[in-house]
Amino acid sequence: MASEVVCGLIFRLLLPICLAVACAFRYNGLSFVYLIYLLLIPLFSEPTKATMQGHTGRLLKSLCFTSLSFLLLHIIFHITLASLEAQHRIGPGYNCSTWEKTFRQIGFESLKGADAGNGIRVFVPDIGMFIASLTIWLVCRNIVQKPVTEEGAQYNSEFENEELAGGEKIDPEEALIYEEDLDEGDGVEGEVEESTKLKMFRRLASVASKLKEFIGNMITTAGKVVVTILLGSSGMMLPSLTSSVYFFVFLGLCTWWSWCRTFDPLLFSCLCVLLAIFTAGHLIGLYLYQFQFFQEAVPPNDYYARLFGIKSVIQTDCSSTWKIVANPDLSWYHHANPIVLLVMYYTLATLIRIWLQEPLVQDDRTKEEDRALACSPIQITAERRRSLWYATQYPTDERKLLSMTQDDYKPSDGLLVTVNGNPVDYHTIHPSLPVENGPAKADLYSTPQYRWEPSEDSSEKKEEEGEEKEDFEEERSHEEKRSVKVHAMVSVFQFIMKQSYICALIAMMAWSITYHSWLTFVLLIWSCTLWMIRNRRKYAMISSPFMVVYGNLLLILQYIWSFELPEIKKVPGFLEKKEPGELASKILFTITFWLLLRQHLTEQKALQEKEALLSEVKIRSQENEGKGKLEAKEEKQERRKEEEEEMEEDDNQDIMKVLGNLVVAMFIKYWIYVCGGMFFFVSFEGKIVMYKIIYMVLFLFCVALYQVHYEWWRRILKYFWMSVVIYTMLVLIFIYTYQFENFPGLWQNMTGLKKEKLEDLGLKQFTVAELFTRIFIPTSFLLVCILHLHYFHDRFLELTDLKSIPSKEDSAIYSHAKVNGRVYLIINRLAHPEGSLPDLAMMNLTASLEKPNLKKLAESGEDKPEGCPEKAELGKDSEEEEEGEDEEEEETSDLRNKWHLVIDRLTVLFLKFLEYFHKLQVFMWWILELHIIKIVSSYIIWVSVKEVSLFNSVFLISWAFALPYAKLRRLASSVCTVWTCVIIVCKMLYQLQTIKPENFSVNCSLPNENQTNIPIHQLNKSQLYSTPIDPTEWVGLRKSSPLLVYLRNNLLMLAILAFEVTIYRHQEYYRGRNNLMAPVSKTIFHDITRLHLDDGLINCAKYFINYFFYKFGLETCFLMSVNVIGQRMDFYAMIHACWLIAVLYRRRRKAIAEIWPKYCCFLACIITFQYFICIGVPPAPCRDYPWRFKGASFNDNIIKWLYFPDFIVRPNPVFLVYDFMLLLCASLQRQIFEDENKAAVRIMAGDNVEICMNLDAASFSQHNPVPDFIHCRSYLDMSKVIIFSYLFWFVLTIIFITGTTRISIFCMGYLVACFYFLLFGGDLLLKPIRSILRYWDWLIAYNVFVITMKNILSIGACGYIEKLVQNSCWLIQAFSLACTVKGYKMPDDDSSCKLPSGEAGIIWDSICFAFLLLQRRVFMSYYFLHVVADIKASQILASRWGLNFSRPQL
Repeated sequence: MASEVVCGLIFRLLLPICLAVACAFRYNGLSFVYLIYLLLIPLFSEPTKATMQGHTGRLLKSLCFTSLSFLLLHIIFHITLASLEAQHRIGPGYNCSTWEKTFRQIGFESLKGADAGNGIRVFVPDIGMFIASLTIWLVCRNIVQKPVTEEGAQYNSEFENEELAGGEKIDPEEALIYEEDLDEGDGVEGEVEESTKLKMFRRLASVASKLKEFIGNMITTAGKVVVTILLGSSGMMLPSLTSSVYFFVFLGLCTWWSWCRTFDPLLFSCLCVLLAIFTAGHLIGLYLYQFQFFQEAVPPNDYYARLFGIKSVIQTDCSSTWKIVANPDLSWYHHANPIVLLVMYYTLATLIRIWLQEPLVQDDRTKEEDRALACSPIQITAERRRSLWYATQYPTDERKLLSMTQDDYKPSDGLLVTVNGNPVDYHTIHPSLPVENGPAKADLYSTPQYRWEPSEDSSEKKEEEGEEKEDFEEERSHEEKRSVKVHAMVSVFQFIMKQSYICALIAMMAWSITYHSWLTFVLLIWSCTLWMIRNRRKYAMISSPFMVVYGNLLLILQYIWSFELPEIKKVPGFLEKKEPGELASKILFTITFWLLLRQHLTEQKALQEKEALLSEVKIRSQENEGKGKLEAKEEKQERRKEEEEEMEEDDNQDIMKVLGNLVVAMFIKYWIYVCGGMFFFVSFEGKIVMYKIIYMVLFLFCVALYQVHYEWWRRILKYFWMSVVIYTMLVLIFIYTYQFENFPGLWQNMTGLKKEKLEDLGLKQFTVAELFTRIFIPTSFLLVCILHLHYFHDRFLELTDLKSIPSKEDSAIYSHAKVNGRVYLIINRLAHPEGSLPDLAMMNLTASLEKPNLKKLAESGEDKPEGCPEKAELGKDSEEEEEGEDEEEEETSDLRNKWHLVIDRLTVLFLKFLEYFHKLQVFMWWILELHIIKIVSSYIIWVSVKEVSLFNSVFLISWAFALPYAKLRRLASSVCTVWTCVIIVCKMLYQLQTIKPENFSVNCSLPNENQTNIPIHQLNKSQLYSTPIDPTEWVGLRKSSPLLVYLRNNLLMLAILAFEVTIYRHQEYYRGRNNLMAPVSKTIFHDITRLHLDDGLINCAKYFINYFFYKFGLETCFLMSVNVIGQRMDFYAMIHACWLIAVLYRRRRKAIAEIWPKYCCFLACIITFQYFICIGVPPAPCRDYPWRFKGASFNDNIIKWLYFPDFIVRPNPVFLVYDFMLLLCASLQRQIFEDENKAAVRIMAGDNVEICMNLDAASFSQHNPVPDFIHCRSYLDMSKVIIFSYLFWFVLTIIFITGTTRISIFCMGYLVACFYFLLFGGDLLLKPIRSILRYWDWLIAYNVFVITMKNILSIGACGYIEKLVQNSCWLIQAFSLACTVKGYKMPDDDSSCKLPSGEAGIIWDSICFAFLLLQRRVFMSYYFLHVVADIKASQILASRWGLNFSRPQL
């Protein structure tokens, strides 16, 4: 076997390559002989022992003799030519003479003046072919004549003894002795060398055999497909009249196949013969045309040469005839054409040789078959062998797959042979069939095989039969596993074939987009019409014959217009000359039409067969009414078996179904996001034009309606997608038709619009690449929308219906039980396809438990149980064997059990992961529901502040009043959504080319010196005089590129607003599906209440995470107000300080709650007013503000401190962010004030009622509602002791630090207060709460007074600092005046008056204010009463101890 493989590869691969190289190196008569040999090789059989003595051997010998003869003739010619030149019988200029042309085209070239490379080129083909042919002949002859030794034995399952050809049998021992005798003559070193050589030889032989088997199987089993593909490639490679034969045969075969027609083997073989003859002639013609004689007879530019596709690969230069001059005008496909033709010829010749050899083989082996059949119980014919081979090699599902691709392929239609033409023997593939002595292979040139079957030992026969059965069962199990995999492939292929109409429609659109013409425009309209139809699959199937006819017509026309003939003119808008690559892509598009037509006819045929079968069943049921009950029972049993088999097949498909359902559910839920993303892709790709703006208008309308009114959105969603589809089709049609030559003028005449305005509409003539992108993107968007509309829309509406929410158990997507079942099913199938993991584990466990019990029963001799009578009667002789078998089974079962336990554990972990992931999901949705209003309002205010304009004032006004008034929040979201959509559309329209800002911009002239006090260098910085004024910038519009970056903030705002309403609806859906109610308190830990505050550190931390703002929200608002004052230090900060004083003056929480709505209203009004100040007046009228007029005593610093609008020093809008943070906290605190009056909230979070100020700690200690923590029973008690006992002294330390860090009059007050409380603090803590708070509130009032005074004095530190430095330096030092806000112009450093920059500001005042508020809350807490009681108790005990200590002294 190895020898045949090696010889076959040398003969089929190496020799043709050498001949092809010899033909390509030179073009003359001698190389033409090599071309003939190259065409003859595939028609001859491979070298074997018989063929080397026949035609194949003669072919190799003749090739060797021919090449040697050519080499000798070369030598004779050059000797003769040199002698004639030496005798001056030939003139020097004999190039291109008649005799020189003749000899050169025969093959004898003069090398006078040639370089070394060309000299070698002339001789190398003959030398190389002589060496190659001689080597191949010698190698093949030596290999095929070698006797069979160990090399051949490795390929046989049993030893073959060639010397015993008469059928005699010898024992295995004799055979071993015979082998030893053969090997005794060699030494040890020889054995080692031979073993290494054998290993290398075996490896090479195995690789070669696999390669040979692959090529042979591909040619034999898929010969029709390969031939068809090669015909198409050869036809389209170089369109011409000659190649049209291949192309039209290819079209005919494919069209015939698409009509579900089978090929008659005889007709197909005749066609292959004719094509092989024609291809050989075509190759010969192409090769002969490279001769100078034929090129002179028919020039390359001649009409007939171009018509027949004959190209000159080389050209002849008479000055240097020895040189090959390649034709520079040729493209790659001109050189690839002969190669494809040669490959096709070899394929056709191989098929012809195989078909010619089979009848001969069958006739010669009839005698051997008769001998084998005489001993065989089953009559095995050639047809039977092929059918059995087909049945064993391909399982049922794979045969189905092959039947789909190979025209109802039957085993009898194909010729199952090896590469050398010998039929495959079934016994070598399926060893379970009985094979007797004698030749087991039906090969004419093979050596007979013999089996070792000693007739004396019958037990060995039984063992061999048992081993054969086990091998058969193993092969069967492997085939079953393979069938499961193939079944999945078949199901996938069937699904693809059922959806072939989608591929066809996409191919139609791609064809029309890629190749622009009126002919392909028909395909575009055709496909768009089918996409719009509801039952598009049905109508696509019906129109498939017309698709095939029209596609073939387009291919034929394009093929004709691809001829390299200038006489075929271009038809504008219809047909143009294309390269072969474009023709290949069109053929790929047409393949989808062929597949669709075949699928249509296949389904029709299946439907007719089903109807015929149903009619037969009815007739049989009528006939079988009179039959007996036994036949009815048998039929029932058969039906049950069939149903069980179907159930097993369904089980195999469970994984595919589960995965498919999961994917479909995911698409239903998220495909609409893909559609939304395509809206952006269509709208913002490339230059902005009108049709893209309309796309964005449609998208914004959908989003706005989704946010404003959910039910209306659901009602119109279907019509919305239909309108998008129709609009996209119109866009495609207009853009497509506008590319034709006469349409731009037609549009201008019809509409009266200029070219520039038409381009703004989107009507422009593009290049080929630009046109592809302009049409491909809307086409892709059209497909995405249609897929959503027809496949996912209805189920998406069911999923998002908030009025009819399915319960958790009925949900097909969200049910946890169903998810668990899916996970178990998938992992069980992956682990063991025959059963579930728990069942297999239990089976192995019970089996391992039963075996020890059975052994005990056998040893003790007890009576056998009823369930296993045979197992109880175990013989002593079989106990040892069974013990060994039991141990092996236990080991395998243990391994299986361990594997199943691992899979079970992984399954459980995966399910836990899913559970935790679901909990995390629920938690994140709840967090978003709690804080989405803060996220939305913060982002909208940030965008408004970042881009100050009249457009954005709507956003700020909406949310400035929506935050404190919760009823307005839904309205604010809706208003902002609609207004954002309006802004986006306006900004997109402003980017059109027809809108030119320079047409309406204004140039303001500089004022005179009498009109203003501003220097000229500052006027140049003014917005009025620096650049031309675009009035639209004040509104909020400007030209910008790229547009997507310009619209980024507005698009994100729209996305956040849509996400806000999505969160609310998702939570409503989730609670309705799980039968849950909305939590009363908006907390993270729902099970934590006021009772848990004193139950450990963790619960205390959870409580404050839930209710921190509920307890300390008011103090947080005060701190935010101080933060606004410290960050701004201007006029409006002073107003905030006044409001802070007014609120703190109320002291009591209830009184503050009464004034709080007015405070929130003030914050909303002042932030709105400040935003309009930032916008200012429009600059277009060229009018400056009054404080810039002549005589106005305002400088830049004063204008900035007063926060006036100005064109030079514009107000800083970032200050509004601090105001918004205060407004947000104040709005949340207003909600807290309202929640404090709700009983449910008070039960969960506790009340915020202040402690009675008249309480006495000593009398109230035993009635304190909070537990005593003084004795430190836990870490929480220790922290309470630190806070409530020692925080007072820490606050005094903060006050001391605040007073000593800076030197000013204000700091002296802090020091006085600190020393006072240090002196009298101990006694102060024992006084009633009212007295304590009186002193402490005075300290807080002083702190706020200092903050307010520093803010008021900042007008001098920032606005009039230059005058103060010159005239009032003592005032700066006394009050530490310095401007702490950036942006003000400061004077240069003066040594006489240094500014206290490091000692200014209110940072330490703010820190002190925070701790003062915290200590005030401590004083008003019930926990503080325990501290006071402990202090009083300590004092009483100390006084009593002092009395007891002093009595003895008295």
